[in-house]
Order: sequence, then structure tokens, then C-alpha cells
Amino acid sequence: MANLLDQLRGLSAVDCDTLDVDVAAKLGPFADCTSNQAIVFSELSRANSDGTPFHSKLIHESYVTAHWMFAKQSDATLYELVVEIATVGLSLRFAPYLSGFCHVQTNPKWCYSTQKTIKNAERIVSHFRQLGPDFDASRVCIKIPATWEGLQACRELEKRGIATLATTVFCMEQAALAAEVGCRYIAPYVNELRVHFDPAYVDTDKGFPLCAAAQHYFEGRDLATLVMPASLVSIDEVMQLAGAQHITVSPPLLAELAATPATGWQGAGTVGQVMGHAAGRIAGAEGQYDAVLNDEGRWKLALTRADGGKSMGKLVQAINIFCGVQEKVEDLVKRLNPI
Repeated sequence: MANLLDQLRGLSAVDCDTLDVDVAAKLGPFADCTSNQAIVFSELSRANSDGTPFHSKLIHESYVTAHWMFAKQSDATLYELVVEIATVGLSLRFAPYLSGFCHVQTNPKWCYSTQKTIKNAERIVSHFRQLGPDFDASRVCIKIPATWEGLQACRELEKRGIATLATTVFCMEQAALAAEVGCRYIAPYVNELRVHFDPAYVDTDKGFPLCAAAQHYFEGRDLATLVMPASLVSIDEVMQLAGAQHITVSPPLLAELAATPATGWQGAGTVGQVMGHAAGRIAGAEGQYDAVLNDEGRWKLALTRADGGKSMGKLVQAINIFCGVQEKVEDLVKRLNPI
């Protein structure tokens, strides 16, 4: 009997929001694998039954490579390099279960620096080439927070043949600029990032309309950028978004989808209702952003005013959280230093 995960795969490309290979082996294959600092921290924090680090060998190898690289460059600290290299190592283990991209997020501390983000992205791709010489590096997609500076980095990276995804997208101003600079994907956050760190918090202003509006905007203009809704908290949310070009799903929700028969599911009437419902589109999206896409000041003001300032607040919150987790994962590898 078909389950909800089977049904979803018939309507959208399903991506896995984890670096846990066990999930891929059990529930894969997937189109893409998405990750961020929180996912890396969770995976590197895993321990064996005796309390030793589950990924001790990977962490040791990452330190060896990082020490060698650190002596040759000055663009990153030793611990930033270890985190990057370990992230790439985890991604390469996941790659056999994918038909598409491995997504790796840049250091969020550089999200307001175009040049530092470009350097960070190119270094990540070089890690893939060094650690996985048999892996096609064109299958690396770099996730970059959708600030003005981050999206200008995406523009330059796409020119250099490096695929990009604009992440932490909360409004059409970000989505339209992401398409303008040539991003392969955007990741509209349905729920604020805070929901994954504060169990008591419920987002009552969900980004469903943005997902539909962005996909409609891109398709209406024959733009190549794809929509990948992210930050979902229930299988109901996932199935309402069926029909999105891509959708990235966390392991608990993937397991619940796989365990739920499609026939008789109580939410059957809501499947695909977000992406297929014209009322979910944002009125006037077809042309109202053109005037700001190549004007930094006007675009930043438009972002600041989007949805009465809520979108900017959500973006700043997400960047702050990711910066905090970046520091946590650097501290983690520092504590686990085997050398």
C-alpha cells in the first residue's frame, strides 16, 4: 500500500534535510541533501554507546587536512576549516543516495560580506574536489542567506559555474532578487527558524503564500530558479506543499510520512492545496519588484518594509540563530580535537 512519502514523491522532488546516512539508507533515495550549521552540529554530536564520538575518525581526518590548509591560507580559522571539511566529509558519505545536489551552507558570519562569502563558497567546493576526487563537484550547491550581499555572491558564483541556493527566504523581494542573480533554488521558510530551537514557540504567520507566489512568479517569467520549501514542522504542512518543485523534509517527518498510508489519511483533502490554490499567490508579484532588483538601497528598503517589517525581523532572527550554532559547532570540534 502506498504511503504519504510515495505520494509526495509523485508530486515533488523530495530532498532530505539531514546528514545522517542511516536515514538515507532507510528512506532514500532522495533528490538532494540539504544541510546547515544546526544539522552539522547534530550529526557531529552523535556518540557511540560508550560515549566516544560517533564520527571520531572523520573529525581526526578533518583536523589533519585543516592543519595542512591552515598553514597555506588566512581566510578562515583552524576550527572554521575543521567544520567545513567535516561537513563535506559527511556530505560525501550521503552522496550515493542522491540523484541531485549536496547542499552546504556558508558560514553565516559572512552573510553581509559578498567577497568573504564567495571565498567561503569556493573553498567548500575545493574541499569536495580534494576529499572526493571521484565526486562530480558540479553537484555541489552552496546555500547562502538571502541578504543583498549574499545574493550578490550568488550572482558571481553562478557566473563561475557554482550552483547556489538562497536560504532564509521570507518575502518576494528576496525571491525575486534570487532569480535575478541566477540562483538554482530558493528555500522559503514556512516557519521561522526559531520553532526548531524553542519547543514552546508556534509560528502563526506561516510562509505558505510565499511558496506559491514564488513558484508562480518564476514559472510565469520562465525563470530557471526552483522553489524548495523548508522549515516544516508537521506532515500536514509537507503534504499541503505537495506540488512544489522541491521540498526538503527532516528525518522525523520523513519517517512519519513513510509510516502513514496514503489511503484513508485524514488530511487527504489538503494535499497540494497551497501550491495549487491561486488565492495563495501574492497579488501583483509579476512586476512590482523589477525597479528594486538592481538598486541596493531601494531593495534593502523594500525588504525592510516587506510585510510590515516582519520579513526582515525573521531574516535577522535566522541569521542570529545560525551564527550562534556556527559558534557551537566550532566549540564542539575544538573540544573533540584529537591532535
